[in-house]
Amino acid sequence: MVARLVTSINGVSRVNINIPDRTVNVAYDSRITDAYVIQMTLLKAGYKIVEEPGRIF
Repeated sequence: MVARLVTSINGVSRVNINIPDRTVNVAYDSRITDAYVIQMTLLKAGYKIVEEPGRIF
């Protein structure tokens, strides 16, 4: 479900999900979308975003 949700965002080219670590890594074209759009999409779907300095989880 997460992969389908994130890949539906225009500009996202790859999604890697690590279920044991509960993380998602996303590759995207910054000319088309940005991390904020991806985060908001996940938040609206009910997922939690955890941020650490230099990284967003």
